[in-house]
Amino acid sequence: MASITIKGIESLTRKLNNISQTEKVKETMNNAVLLVHAQAKTLAPVDKGALAGSIRPKVITEGKKIIGKVYTNLSYAPFVEFGTGIKGTGTYPNKNVTLTYRSTPWVYTPDDGETFYYTEGQVAQPYMYPAIKRNERKIKTMFKEALHTDLKNNSK
Repeated sequence: MASITIKGIESLTRKLNNISQTEKVKETMNNAVLLVHAQAKTLAPVDKGALAGSIRPKVITEGKKIIGKVYTNLSYAPFVEFGTGIKGTGTYPNKNVTLTYRSTPWVYTPDDGETFYYTEGQVAQPYMYPAIKRNERKIKTMFKEALHTDLKNNSK
């Protein structure tokens, strides 16, 4: 039976475990988040600008994890992104997401009963999903370069 010996595996493992803590990776995550953030703000549909103005970037570190987020806390933001009701059905571009829409029209009142509106929903107007998809290749390249630099610097 043949045997294989790999020299330096402990050293490589140690280097790979330290990569997530390097400033280069943190900087790259921040740049990736800012890229998606800018794109999402540009793609957000504008009525009065509240949605685009509410989109925020965030990078947090949890233990060895570096997490990048682009988010909004507006309550109606998901309805814009994914669409609603009969009109929203089938309009979201990411077919890997399972969405269920209301199949009947409804009436709502935004002003405590002063005015009533009838609706069948709205089509999806995605801004977050396209923001990341349009930059996916560039972000992968950014991280590939950062990791390559990190491994190169850690091997010295």
